[in-house]
Amino acid sequence: MEQAKTIIVTGSARGIGAATVGYFVQKGYQVVGLDVDEPEPSAAQRYEFHRCDVSDEAAVAGVVSRVVAKYGRIDALANVAGIVLVKPLPEVAWGEYRRLIDINLGGTFLLLKHVLPVMQGQKSGAVVNVGSVSGHVGQIDHSLYGATKAAVIALCRSLAWEMAPHGIRINSVSPGSVDTPMLRGDIEIESRATGLTLDQVKAKRESEQAFGRWADPREIASAVFFLVSDEASFITGADLLVDCGWTAR
Repeated sequence: MEQAKTIIVTGSARGIGAATVGYFVQKGYQVVGLDVDEPEPSAAQRYEFHRCDVSDEAAVAGVVSRVVAKYGRIDALANVAGIVLVKPLPEVAWGEYRRLIDINLGGTFLLLKHVLPVMQGQKSGAVVNVGSVSGHVGQIDHSLYGATKAAVIALCRSLAWEMAPHGIRINSVSPGSVDTPMLRGDIEIESRATGLTLDQVKAKRESEQAFGRWADPREIASAVFFLVSDEASFITGADLLVDCGWTAR
């Protein structure tokens, strides 16, 4: 019997990460999820979970070593973990900036640093890093968040060429507005700042989408799966916009 493929998914407890875990479990993958938060009890029984801060190199290295020791290989990596910062740039504290960089870019870097040597040894592997539409267009009070996501997209492009001789594909997915706890927290901040109700802010955000709605997290998870799968065997260095036409305007 063929061994199930193994994928590491960061940010696995909530939102897009949780949806990605569920999608890959249904596709028969052995899923290892990393997050600082515990997953929902019903989800925790479906995959292997490790509490891990992706900005802590010792923790990341330890988890990757345990995964390799248990499964012998890592076929795929989905770097989903991230945080958002909604604030005018002059009001951002240095500590807030550092935390944003350390998680959104640093966490992506650390997983790549410790997983890619495993994939190089296998001569195969696929990586999908989650960017954002904010890495493509300007958004008020999202300048630093957008900068981290643009950096992730640029990282993928260069790394795709670096890893191509090893048979490893590197791509990114840039979602638009997705119905996650992160986005709902974002609109709460906008609601307080503008005096609009939550429903009014939500309606405004939904109007930015060509279909007039937010994405379900599984719609992003399906894009991640496509880029990992053999159906995308000739795709590397690409950023797949799943933004409902936002950047097409």
